[in-house]
Amino acid sequence: MIMNKFPRSAYVHIPFCHRRCFYCDFAVIPLGNKVETLKGYGSKTVQDYLQFLYKEILSIKHKSPLSTIYVGGGTPSILDPTQIKELIDLFKENYGIDYGAEITMEVDPASFTQDDLFGFINAGINRFSLGVQSFNNQILQKSGRRHLKEDAEKSCLWLKREYDSGSIKSWSLDLIQNLPLSGFKEWQDDLKKAITFSPPHLSIYDLNIENGTVFKKLINLGKLKLPVEEEAFRNSESTHLILKNSGYSRYEISNYCLPRHQSRHNRVYWSGLGWWSFGQGSTSSPWGEKLTRPRVSKEYKEWVIRQTEFNLDSSLTNKEFVYKEPDEKIMLGLRLKEGIDIKEVFREQDWENKKFESNFSKLLEEWERFLKSGLLIRKGNRFFLNEPNGMELSNQVLVSMFKWWDDIN
Repeated sequence: MIMNKFPRSAYVHIPFCHRRCFYCDFAVIPLGNKVETLKGYGSKTVQDYLQFLYKEILSIKHKSPLSTIYVGGGTPSILDPTQIKELIDLFKENYGIDYGAEITMEVDPASFTQDDLFGFINAGINRFSLGVQSFNNQILQKSGRRHLKEDAEKSCLWLKREYDSGSIKSWSLDLIQNLPLSGFKEWQDDLKKAITFSPPHLSIYDLNIENGTVFKKLINLGKLKLPVEEEAFRNSESTHLILKNSGYSRYEISNYCLPRHQSRHNRVYWSGLGWWSFGQGSTSSPWGEKLTRPRVSKEYKEWVIRQTEFNLDSSLTNKEFVYKEPDEKIMLGLRLKEGIDIKEVFREQDWENKKFESNFSKLLEEWERFLKSGLLIRKGNRFFLNEPNGMELSNQVLVSMFKWWDDIN
């Protein structure tokens, strides 16, 4: 573990949203529609949270200038542009921000105006991630989304205009495939509609049914029908083909981009580099360890107060830290197009040579069928998933890898 290099990336969690979407299990605080008239700035709940967030950010005593910042949520665009400026200025003054840094903010359609967008840009945001999820009003309603197709189209046009004018460096559009009512035709329509706005980056997420969500409850009651497995795979295959023919390359399982528009911040996660993280429910990993903040507001605030008792950047022996195991590092590395050097991961474990080679051989045995079928490709010690089928069926490869890890421990 290299401790003389400090993270150059920071994630900030803004947990507020108008209401929780039916598939969402994130650490969020729904504020209802009343926040519309307050625009975040006048909300005591928001102001109170930000004070604790700022306190946590200032708790780091030793740091390096940041090359990426990602403001996620929740719905960060609930905040007023002046609050976003306060946040960015806090990093400038206490960490430093590199010239040319990528500063991303998540925004949801119908949660911001064009004037807000100008304000966010003036505050220092140079990349936006727009959570569209679908352009179909029926699908949006069935998923608990608050915006309409018209809101999404308007937001896309605003962002495209700012990108084309050079006011921002890039922007990304998020879609979720296999939502309720989203068959093959509906998904094709969503994808083709997204491409008409020429977003430099597209994130295409598979719907995951998480415990505690509205979708999970509806499924348990037999009241929700999702696309069957064959239809879901067909959707994924069409995604790859349509985006490839439109000039997008897939650089990670869920992410596509035009040339020179990969998300620099997200690559930090997948490449195993360190990052700071701040805010309720967020997870940081400065030097390979993981530290997750409480998901409940009261507990998070109590946790922040305790930071006066120990310093985050010098407390790697603190019992709250959990260290990344090789299986997690391999899982993250395989998400990338270039894959991962397995033996490099092994070298970090300080295994004696005999154990090193034995564990490597056992992993090869687990992966033999995937290597033969072509889902997994090996070049020296580097392994990567074939495109598109390897990436679409990545869970099969990962399950076998987790089995290997359980067997050797």
